[in-house]
Amino acid sequence: MMKRLILVGCLMVGAGKWLPALAQRHIKGVGAVGAHYGRTEKGTYAEISYNRFVSNTLSLRFGATRERGTLGLKGEYSAYGLTALAAPQLFRLGETAYLHLLVGVVGRYERTGENGTNGQDRGTDPQRATFGPQAGAELDIFVGNHFSLVGTATKSVLFGDALIDRWPGFYGVGLRYHLY
Repeated sequence: MMKRLILVGCLMVGAGKWLPALAQRHIKGVGAVGAHYGRTEKGTYAEISYNRFVSNTLSLRFGATRERGTLGLKGEYSAYGLTALAAPQLFRLGETAYLHLLVGVVGRYERTGENGTNGQDRGTDPQRATFGPQAGAELDIFVGNHFSLVGTATKSVLFGDALIDRWPGFYGVGLRYHLY
């Protein structure tokens, strides 16, 4: 019986290292880094992000994305993007789940006909830089003192005659490490 009590006690202490602590999550000056993966209407994307809290309810989110896919006759494509977003907190559930609105801008460099998939070569494949506003929402669910699972959905409108999609949407999941 004593062995079982010791085992249960050790398991509870070990689980306490991973369970979310009941502490303020959003503190001015705290940063976080994340890795995200998901889908777009035309392909898939991967993103790295950095968040910095400027107040207890507002953070700035910066991201770098790489999107890949196939566009039928245009062949394979790649797009590289940078985002700068303000993320005000919409609501939270205790100290475990936080929902943020995302509003900001995106800039992208797009290339079609990657890997010679549309029959052109010698650098004549279409490429273009585009930019525009971006909006969406992001949900952080804390699974430990420093880690959270992230779900993100954003939509953009691009100006500058986008090659891939004028209204790209990004829907993904990720893992974020909080630097406090």
